[in-house]
Amino acid sequence: MIVAQSRSRKPWPTRRSLLRASVCAISMLCALPAVDVQSAVAVQAQMPASSAAAPSMKHVAHNQKEELYFERRYGIGQLRVHALSAGASLEFRCQVQDAAKASALKDNRAAPVMIDRKTGKKLSVPAADGKPHQTAVPEAGQEYWVVFANRDKTVKPGNMVDVVVGTVHMSGLIVE
Repeated sequence: MIVAQSRSRKPWPTRRSLLRASVCAISMLCALPAVDVQSAVAVQAQMPASSAAAPSMKHVAHNQKEELYFERRYGIGQLRVHALSAGASLEFRCQVQDAAKASALKDNRAAPVMIDRKTGKKLSVPAADGKPHQTAVPEAGQEYWVVFANRDKTVKPGNMVDVVVGTVHMSGLIVE
């Protein structure tokens, strides 16, 4: 059985109708990611507070380019600042990568200083027996530290600080 197909004489869509259809399709596609973000925010809001808590960080990288700069220039890496003694002291730690370059940190003439960027307050190292800080010769692979007094607790975790030891200026460290 042969069925005759008739050609329908539907007019071609006009430019105006094509423009409307394309604008409608684009607006629908643009709305899709916003719906996903809103649903993700709603799901996260429904989660209990214990599971939404931020994981503890061992090391906050302030900037990878600065980390690389300190490793190449001064031979130190993994710069960290921690609050100790309920915030009454702040500890600066770094790991020596290259002992020859890290010898700039062993400047006995200049006392280390920590500067809070928010308030401009300068924290010093409590002097014990006339020695302001460690005087050990840096060795590659070893971690060294300096404790700064923060008696009035003006520098709090989350603040950004700079640590200056002689000619070495380590900027943009965040207190953990």
